[in-house]
Amino acid sequence: MSASSAGRESRLLLLIEVPAVIATFVMMVHIAANALLRSLGGNPINHTLELTQYWYVPIIALLGFVAAQARNEHIVADLIFDKLPEVTRRWVLGFGYVVTAVVMAGFAWYGWEEALHSAKIGDTAGVSTLISWPVAFLVPLVFASLTVQFGYVAYRAVMHPNTVEELIAAKVADDERLREAKPPHTPDSEVEA
Repeated sequence: MSASSAGRESRLLLLIEVPAVIATFVMMVHIAANALLRSLGGNPINHTLELTQYWYVPIIALLGFVAAQARNEHIVADLIFDKLPEVTRRWVLGFGYVVTAVVMAGFAWYGWEEALHSAKIGDTAGVSTLISWPVAFLVPLVFASLTVQFGYVAYRAVMHPNTVEELIAAKVADDERLREAKPPHTPDSEVEA
């Protein structure tokens, strides 16, 4: 990967992560202010629960999915994968990514239809008057992005076998780092005399 593509990738990640961080911070301030106003003045901020449930959390979670995939930080359970021959590994990985890309495309398609319907009926947050339909358009955008990401990694897994080797090397390095890490200090771990 060249320096320019690494810089471009870094800027794209910032484009995803900065709004998620801002939404997290705004949510935190909003909830804290609501709690203080409720406790001290008996007058909470209207629609705090609805804003959190229908706006903040979906934005944070959906952008988190994209960022985790872009950084290759999803949890992986390699029960059988490590035991497969190298040639089989890349095809299994590629097939898994293709299936995932198809599922993500289905979610994007369904999400788009639901977002259009929500906009058409002017969907609100529960029984409140707070509109919630604009956030529904984030669903197809995020899942379309994930479709592209999984399609790309499927292509790399099959066409560039070193991708699979890089994943295995990274897993081995992580396992070694975890083994070498000092266990946390607990009262039971006192040095015996």
